[in-house]
Amino acid sequence: MPIITISRRSCSGGAQLAEELHQRLGWKILSQEDVSSAAAKAYRMTEQELFRGLYLPANFYERFTHRKTRYLLATQAAVTELFADGNGIYHGLAGQFLFADLCNGFKVRIVAPMEYRIETAMQRFGLKRAEAKRHLRDADEYRSRWSRQIFHADITDADLYDLVINLEHVGVDKATTMIVDIMKGDDYQPTPQCVQDYRDFALERRIKAELFFNSPYTPDITRVEVRNSEVFLSGDKAFSAAENGLVEFVGTIRGVEKITTDHGTIGAMDIRLDPDFALSSRDTTARDVMLPPERYPNCRLSCTIREAIVALSASAVKLQDGYIMLPRYVLVLDNDDRLVGVVSRRELLKGLIPHLRDDRETEAHIKELVPFGGSMPLDLTIRWTSLFSHLAIEASTTPIRSVMVPIKGTVQVDDSLSTVISTMLHHGVDLVAVLDGEKVAGVVLMTNIFDIVAQFIMEYGQAPGSDGGMDDDDG
Repeated sequence: MPIITISRRSCSGGAQLAEELHQRLGWKILSQEDVSSAAAKAYRMTEQELFRGLYLPANFYERFTHRKTRYLLATQAAVTELFADGNGIYHGLAGQFLFADLCNGFKVRIVAPMEYRIETAMQRFGLKRAEAKRHLRDADEYRSRWSRQIFHADITDADLYDLVINLEHVGVDKATTMIVDIMKGDDYQPTPQCVQDYRDFALERRIKAELFFNSPYTPDITRVEVRNSEVFLSGDKAFSAAENGLVEFVGTIRGVEKITTDHGTIGAMDIRLDPDFALSSRDTTARDVMLPPERYPNCRLSCTIREAIVALSASAVKLQDGYIMLPRYVLVLDNDDRLVGVVSRRELLKGLIPHLRDDRETEAHIKELVPFGGSMPLDLTIRWTSLFSHLAIEASTTPIRSVMVPIKGTVQVDDSLSTVISTMLHHGVDLVAVLDGEKVAGVVLMTNIFDIVAQFIMEYGQAPGSDGGMDDDDG
């Protein structure tokens, strides 16, 4: 079950070798672009962001926020997901580091003389000789700098690889035959322990990536280890405060079967079956399910209608289960980060039509006349073209406070989910702001609350008279 990684300098023949191995072994082949696309899709970022986060030199902010560690983790999680059976061929940057300590990693380094590479670059990119030579020199320097910065290693160090091949002396055909023969040898046949080690590695990377990218928790809140398919979570006071929520979140990740903390061990199925485990009003608070404000569109009280429209249009909210939804509101904060109001799409559209924005009784009047969306009276009809006029553009410069509505209900970070859902139902709202004192700490969406309940009902409920479900007398 080996994974062959091929490291090479630009235009050295690595892609050709990977394709030949694919034809001979029948194993899945992945390029750097394949992995980047999968990682970007799974963790809600563009391929350009992934490239920048992993491959460009770090500035101070990126080093401070461990940005490269996070993006490297996304790449590892994507590769292990695509190589689920433990067999594969990967040719691209970082391959020799992705599986450095695994028994099923076979790391190959391809080198070729500069003249061979220059000719290849000239043909591939249509460059003149001097341009090709400069391109290769810059690419070599970039890769060397990258490996020193990220892994503190010299990418040309032969100790990083299991096999180094110089294509000046060994052609691609012979190199392919050599590697295939090694793969068929006894040393690279899967052992039960090697298979288990790879599964543990893949699951651990998946959990860490989900926590980093798809959860409301900070990246360093918990330490994650996987041994023999059992997940171990630990941490300091911050972990203890959020332990139930973390266990619940990790328990929903595919492949997780058992989770152990200092408080004991619980099966993932037990977590999903027992709504009282981490969803009870006693154990779970608004803090555990809220989205932090930076993950929900917001603007300052001084912003304009246009700026609020931009904030809303450019935002997407990713829930814990990976579902991406378009937000319906913009939170309005003052300069002290206190929540002072909220604006919906409806208010923003009204704000572009001055006579609707200025007439506070218009909406109530419309509801009174047309409570269920019947025909609109002619004197209240809004012209579609008015939303694309100079007047609408001028109206978009109006301060957001002109269309902002006050928050109807808020909760504190330590309030229970019972308080959260009671607040939503009492005020008839589907967004509740979560405050820490007077400052906004996050928001809880009705979508999130509803999905938690709906998942339980759909998965474990049953129609009257049907078999199955949670009946203790089953069987």
